[in-house]
Amino acid sequence: MAASTRIKAQNIVFKIGTTDHACDATSVNLELGDAPGDVRTFCEVSVGKQWTLTLEGITSGAAGSLYRTLWDNYGTEVGFTIAPHGNATASASQPHYEGTVVFSELPPLALTAGETATFSVALEVSNATHTPASDIYWGVEVVTA
Repeated sequence: MAASTRIKAQNIVFKIGTTDHACDATSVNLELGDAPGDVRTFCEVSVGKQWTLTLEGITSGAAGSLYRTLWDNYGTEVGFTIAPHGNATASASQPHYEGTVVFSELPPLALTAGETATFSVALEVSNATHTPASDIYWGVEVVTA
C-alpha cells in the first residue's frame, strides 16, 4: 500500500459562519470525549460523546477578528467548518468537518510585556445523535461532496 497523503496544518480553512478565521488562529483542535453526566449501561458500547472545539489564536480588538467573534457571539450557537487541506469544496480524499459551536466561554485577555497577546478557549459543539451511516458523528458531519 502506498503512503497516505499527510495533512500539513498550513493554509487551512477555518470558518465560523461564513467568515474564514484561519489567519487569526494558531491552533484548531476538534476532540471527542465522554459527555458529562452520561452513564453507560450494560447494553451500550460506550457512554454518550461530546465534541470540544479548542481554539488558540492572536488577541485582536479588530471588528471581525476571531477574538472579537468569540466575544460578540457569546451565548449563541453558530456553524463552523474546518477544511484541513485548505480546499474550498469537500471531496472524498479532502473532507470538511462541520458542526455547530456553542459560544459558552469567553477567551481571556492575557497580556505579557513585549509579547504578542494570544488566547486559548475550549468550546462545546452542539451534540446530536450518532449516525455514522450518514457521516454524522455526535454532531460533527464529515462532508465529502
